Amino acid sequence: MEYEGPTREDLANVHALNRAWLKLQRQDTEDRSRLSRDRLERLAATPFLLFSLSEHDDSRWRSLLDRGPQQDLLDARIDVSTELLALQAAGLAILWDLARRNPYVARLVTGAPLQWCELIASTTLIRILNRVTHSPVIESRFDGECTLSRRLWRRGGSALPELRVFSQIGALQSMLTSRELVPYRRMPAAACRMPRQAERIGDKV
Repeated sequence: MEYEGPTREDLANVHALNRAWLKLQRQDTEDRSRLSRDRLERLAATPFLLFSLSEHDDSRWRSLLDRGPQQDLLDARIDVSTELLALQAAGLAILWDLARRNPYVARLVTGAPLQWCELIASTTLIRILNRVTHSPVIESRFDGECTLSRRLWRRGGSALPELRVFSQIGALQSMLTSRELVPYRRMPAAACRMPRQAERIGDKV
C-alpha cells in the first residue's frame, strides 16, 4: 500500500504551530526564555508537533464529542490563556483537515492512533472546537524532564544541520515506534521509559 507523504504546505503548518507553541513556552518558562530566535526557528522545524492534543486519550475525546450540548453548562471551566486556546483551535483545524484528506500524515505528525483520526474526521470542526473551548486538550507532548525531551531540546535546535536533523528524526522515530506512549495519560512517565530499541535509536543521534 502506498502512502502520500506530507506536502510542503503540511510541514509549513506544523512548523508554524510549533513556532507558536515555543513562543508561548518561552513566555511561561524562565529557563526556556533563554531560547534565541534562531534556535527557536530551528527547533520549530521539527517534523512533528511539539505539543499534543490528547490524541491517545480515546475515552476523553469520546466523552467530549458524545455528550449533549446542555452538559456544557455544568462543566467546570478551565482557565487558560486566549493565546493557548487560539493555538489549540488552529492545531485542531489543521489536524481535522489532515484526518479527512490524508490520515497517514495526521498520524505521522502526532503519533495519533487511527481511531482518533477517524473520530475527529467523522464530525464537524465546529462541533470539535465547541467541545474543547472550556475543556482544553492541549499540552506538552513530552515530560520536560525525560531523556527524549532533554535531547530534543538540546540538539533539535542546533546550528549544526546533521546534529539537528538526527535529533529531530530520532525523536520522531521514538514517538512513532514506542508503544509505551499509549494510553496518552501515561505519556509523560512512559516517554522516560522507552523500550530499549527506541533508546538505542535515540542514543545514536
